[in-house]
Amino acid sequence: MAQRLPRARRSLGQNFLVSPGVVERILDAVAAPPALPVFEIGPGTGALTLPLAARGALVAAFEIDRALAGRLEAELGKNPRAEVVNADYRGIDLDAEAAARGWTGYVLAGNIPYLLTSTILLGLPGLARCRRAVIMVQREVGERVLAPPGSRRCGILSVYLQAYLAVSRVMNVGAGSFRPRPKVDSVVLRFEPTAREGAPRDRGAFLALLKGAFAQRRKKLGNALAAAYGPEAATALAAGSGVDAGRRPEELTLEEWFALAEAAPAGGTLSDGKR
Repeated sequence: MAQRLPRARRSLGQNFLVSPGVVERILDAVAAPPALPVFEIGPGTGALTLPLAARGALVAAFEIDRALAGRLEAELGKNPRAEVVNADYRGIDLDAEAAARGWTGYVLAGNIPYLLTSTILLGLPGLARCRRAVIMVQREVGERVLAPPGSRRCGILSVYLQAYLAVSRVMNVGAGSFRPRPKVDSVVLRFEPTAREGAPRDRGAFLALLKGAFAQRRKKLGNALAAAYGPEAATALAAGSGVDAGRRPEELTLEEWFALAEAAPAGGTLSDGKR
């Protein structure tokens, strides 16, 4: 950790983790039994990659910054159990990458750029081979993810992710654990697939429903759904689900969201101009 750090690129949201204590806690969460190979997003200087490789873990790290990828590759040397892929994570199909490596399951880990947080988190339920994800996010976002449906702070991320994943806090991380120091604190979250009764099979349609309902949080559910699906469809949706349309979206429980999804139009089709 005493290595000289490269210049961080603001355009890529780079902040390098430099706290050994935080690294150890994340490593423990990533390597918790059963031991699995690891995909890492944005390894940067290798704060996680290098100790994972030293412990003998199978690791494939995706780094968009060519200079950092080359630097980390040199640090790893000829370790046959670790590789660095210079690529944009957003263009990677992790399940296909796992299949190509013969991995039936894997852990996803990363201190992700804050500007990609929603994109990466919303993709987690669709990763069929991912057995666990340990992701560091901005603390404010993490608190929203952890908020139980039905509470004031819940939103699209909390409802959608908790429908398919068990979410827990690993640790809070202060801004002083990074160089350069970010303006906000972070939190490390752990995600594991869970089979919730009634969770919608069509994840895309469910996400469309949530986006429509939460598009204007201050509106009552009926008005939000009318804006998303059209007035007639919204009335039928509320009646078919048995959910009171006079409440606000953040007041609904997970089971009520499942009931709405069950009654929603096939394919989650939104009204014209609301896509």
